[in-house]
Order: sequence, then C-alpha cells, then structure tokens
Amino acid sequence: MSAQTASALLQEQHEDIDFGVQGAMDGSSDQVELARSLDLLRAHLYLEETVLFPALEGSVGLSIMVMEREHGLMWPLMESLAQACRDGTALDAMQDDLEELFQLLQVHNPKEEQILYSAADGHAGLADALAAARLPEGWVCKAMRGKRA
Repeated sequence: MSAQTASALLQEQHEDIDFGVQGAMDGSSDQVELARSLDLLRAHLYLEETVLFPALEGSVGLSIMVMEREHGLMWPLMESLAQACRDGTALDAMQDDLEELFQLLQVHNPKEEQILYSAADGHAGLADALAAARLPEGWVCKAMRGKRA
C-alpha cells in the first residue's frame, strides 16, 4: 500500500513543478533544474491522463475534458522550453514562455486540486497505481495527439 494518498502525491508534484519553473523565472535555479521540472510535468500529465482521469471519468467527466484541453495548451510551451534547455539557451531568453507556462499552471492546478484530487482519495488502489506508473518514451498528451509533425 502506498505511503501517500493520491491527492498528496499529485499535489506534491504540482509544488515541485511550480518551484522549478518559478526558480527559472526569478534566476534562483538554472537550465538543469528547469529541465528536471519540465520532465516532472510531462510525467505528471501522463499520470493524470492514463491513471487518474480514467479512474474519475464517471464522476467528473466534464472537468477532465477541460483539464485535457489545458494540458494541450501547456504542451508546446513545455517542448519549447525543454529544447531551449537542451540547447543551453539563457534563462533570460526563455522568460516569455516561462511566464506563460507558469500562468497556465496557476490557473490549472487549483482546479485539479479542488475538483479531481479531492475525489481521487476515495478510489481504492489509485495511489499505488500512480506510484507504479512510468512515463513511456515518446508519450504525448491527449490534446496533442495527431498534431505533431
């Protein structure tokens, strides 16, 4: 049995992601830390779309559609920032994308935490399923499937 609840695990990931993006915005971290946060965000979206959302679909289906759409808004920013990190681009040059991603997260995360995560803890085994899931190479969020070149 998982030591953490599903909501605690997912909310902790939100905090870690926000910390990394915010650190890149304010200069308290570097490209390596930003890249780590972007990798965590990608893995977090995978957990939500493949484990959490299917478990909650019957009870909060409309909210899931909104969350998936918002994941699609974040995706191009994540990819652009991840490429900039790989290219060694200065954080100053990433500020517009960082600010846009951070704003999206600040609107998106509270909705998930209040609506979806509060419902997640009522599903037996969900925390264990989240903890066991691993992001497969090349995974793309639902909203972006078929849109990649």
